[in-house]
Amino acid sequence: MSDSLFMPLTQRAAGRRELTGWEAVWMPLGEGEAERLTIGRGTGWKPIEVPRQLAATEGRESVWYRTEFPRPDHAGRVVLRIGGAFLATNVWLNGRLLGSHYGYFAPFGFDLTPYLKPENLLVICCESSVETQPEKKRHIMGLFNDGDLKPYPASAYSSLSEPYRSEVPLGLWQPVGLEYVGPIAIDWLRLKPGFEGGDGRLEVEARLRNLDGRQMDGEVELVVAGSGRDGLRLRREVRLGGGMEQTVTMRLAFPDARRWEPWRLGQQHVYHADLVARGADGSESSRIDDVFAFRELSWDIGPRRWSFAVNGRPMFLRGACYAPAYRLDELRPDAKKANIDALRVVANVLPRDFYRQADEAGMLVFQDLPLTGTYVYHGRNDEARFFENAAREQQVEMVTMLHNHPSIVLWVAHDEPPWLATNFELGDVHAVRQNHSVDQDLKSSFEHLDPSRPAIAASGDVDLHLMLGWSDGSWRDIGRVEPLMVTAFGAQSLPDVDSPVWDAIGKRWPVADDEPAWRHAGFQPVNWAERGVGLPSAHQGLESYVKASQLYQARLVRYAAEHLRTRKFESCWGAFAYHLVDPFPGIGFGLLDGARRPKLALAELAAAFKATRLIIEPLDFETARPFGIAQTPHAPFAARLVVVNDDPEVTGRGVVRWSVVREKASGPRGLDRVRDAVQKKSYSGSIEVEVPTAFEPAVSATTLSLPLAAEGEYRLEASLTLSGEVIDRTELRFAVTSAPAPGRPRPEIPRYLAERLADLDSLRAEGQGFSFAFENRTRPAVLSGITGLRLDGVVVTGHQLQIETNAGLGPLPKRLDLPLGRRLVVHILSGEPLGAGAHSVEADITVPGIASGRLVIENDANQHGGA
Repeated sequence: MSDSLFMPLTQRAAGRRELTGWEAVWMPLGEGEAERLTIGRGTGWKPIEVPRQLAATEGRESVWYRTEFPRPDHAGRVVLRIGGAFLATNVWLNGRLLGSHYGYFAPFGFDLTPYLKPENLLVICCESSVETQPEKKRHIMGLFNDGDLKPYPASAYSSLSEPYRSEVPLGLWQPVGLEYVGPIAIDWLRLKPGFEGGDGRLEVEARLRNLDGRQMDGEVELVVAGSGRDGLRLRREVRLGGGMEQTVTMRLAFPDARRWEPWRLGQQHVYHADLVARGADGSESSRIDDVFAFRELSWDIGPRRWSFAVNGRPMFLRGACYAPAYRLDELRPDAKKANIDALRVVANVLPRDFYRQADEAGMLVFQDLPLTGTYVYHGRNDEARFFENAAREQQVEMVTMLHNHPSIVLWVAHDEPPWLATNFELGDVHAVRQNHSVDQDLKSSFEHLDPSRPAIAASGDVDLHLMLGWSDGSWRDIGRVEPLMVTAFGAQSLPDVDSPVWDAIGKRWPVADDEPAWRHAGFQPVNWAERGVGLPSAHQGLESYVKASQLYQARLVRYAAEHLRTRKFESCWGAFAYHLVDPFPGIGFGLLDGARRPKLALAELAAAFKATRLIIEPLDFETARPFGIAQTPHAPFAARLVVVNDDPEVTGRGVVRWSVVREKASGPRGLDRVRDAVQKKSYSGSIEVEVPTAFEPAVSATTLSLPLAAEGEYRLEASLTLSGEVIDRTELRFAVTSAPAPGRPRPEIPRYLAERLADLDSLRAEGQGFSFAFENRTRPAVLSGITGLRLDGVVVTGHQLQIETNAGLGPLPKRLDLPLGRRLVVHILSGEPLGAGAHSVEADITVPGIASGRLVIENDANQHGGA
């Protein structure tokens, strides 16, 4: 698939030169050779900046680059290094095809030496296919070609018209240059630190390559330094046949090796390793360097079990998902300010600077292979083989590139594959367990390639993506879940009104509930309508809409984070907010928007993730929409006060003090006012508690059960004091009311979705009633319910629902698969024929993961004005 040199580390010997003076021309996919672009001919070449990430759209999926350079004044080998390119790359020098590479994140290159002339023409073609049916995609670009973390998200289901077009990254997004080396090059360096009898040990593997056709003798020298100690040196003689490869191994003892710790547990002692290859005459042929650290992981991860420890100390991971390809040093203050100690890189491999910064910051990293969603569903055998071979090849590249970074603590093969139990709504794609076998193979390969770290086949399998309160269910349901590890929780919100993000979206008001610019930016109308703060039409202005959305996100994030921390080690081992920063200027789940402006949820997560935290956990309550806690006056208000501690410096006996006061009456009148005046409206108390150590589960300080018959708005305040110092304060606001919570009417499904789920003009008269047709054009899905039928506004009663099959009519199943493109006719047997004229039927439908709400179907007469 790739016939290039794999070059994860920069070769440093006789120097390097970055290539400049680039020109480019766009072409349709697969075209260009007939136009003689391989030798720099053709028309339309224009200057272009390199590196620069471009965007491919349908019909514009290939870009050709050219540049010229003189023969370098170097007596050794000249190697072309391409730091990264989307996605399939072919390279020509002076009209000669050097080779190709597939994959966007791995550096690769070619030995140019035999083909150099006094003046040289370099031509590079990059291709990225736009695949408009995500479940059938075969190209591996992770979050860049599927999901909702990109412009024109998958949840828009190709419903947007011009000027909005699906796009994927394309081109030379990392620097391109020449590296000057000798005949012996170093492909990669694998460092395996560990401990034996309390002392450090370092095992080293390095792949050497002889770029010359002759046998080469020489030596390699390893120099290791760092953490305030003199450098250690070790030499090995080598002999390589012409054009051959050789793996060299070494072993060093490290007395008094210092451990690398996560930032909240200690210091980050990082060591530097230099490996130099020399020829027989002692001249330096190549040199590479990398970092490593001594740290030990222990784990027990599998079905219904999860435990994880760093250097023998168990950790509950306070994390966030991380998507964009930006340096960590831009975000480190925000990550640590939010008390985050772990990041999950979602379906992406970031530039090496990110991982070096994570090493230095003491940030733990869950690393995904860039696979997300479904691949090659109903694909040909050759397409399936292409995908599987590409996944395995890129897995090897990723592990080899990132192996030495102590920050990486978990490998993940696939984000949200269709075979997960929670993806039942994908219908047949789920039922056939698409991609399951390759994901299991990738997990086994991770364990073989790197036994020093745990690996899982899928994110969402042993761990849980807990998107209650947004993708399904209610935020209240979060408190009923007892997971092992949660690697996604959260909700969308709008950027601040004055954020530069609105320059990209368009800052105007009012907007339609299904505004195309907003949907292109990631806005999910169905989720906002059913579980969030409603659609734009329900709000007076943009400023109030922004505030309401950020409050909802903030309260949901805090509630989820605190609930999961109360289950620390029993049975939960971590919580990752989805996610830290929006990866583009849009409407997303980020705690910071695409312009790095913090939203309210960032501060709320910081409070919930405070190292030593007193948590108020309400136990039995009703929900107020969109987010609020309501208590009936006929039952006591109940809550637990829980202490959780992740700070190894904090321990001992403390005091929890609490008080409940009514802040506002509900406005009683007459006898209710008299009754209200004599009812108790405030309580207080204190209790001693043994604060757990950083490596123990959370403890329950006390459980409150308070009769609060007086209606109104209340505030529960609590504090934790240790050795005379207040360690933490917290509060919970709630309402006591006898008024039933108003139900939220089921919203009408937005038209762009409705017309992709059903034929909206398919209402037909039948002998015993009427029928209409589903025709799914979103993604493979399941219909799980049809209720609330109304014909011309009148409730339909005493009816039967049946589905049209090849064998005739049959009962509508509880779960009806909705394959893509298949017409499925539902019959409503009401016993009465449909009369002449215009009619409409309204049905409340649920298609999990896509839409739920009211669907309106009409007959042709209603559209054309007569029967």
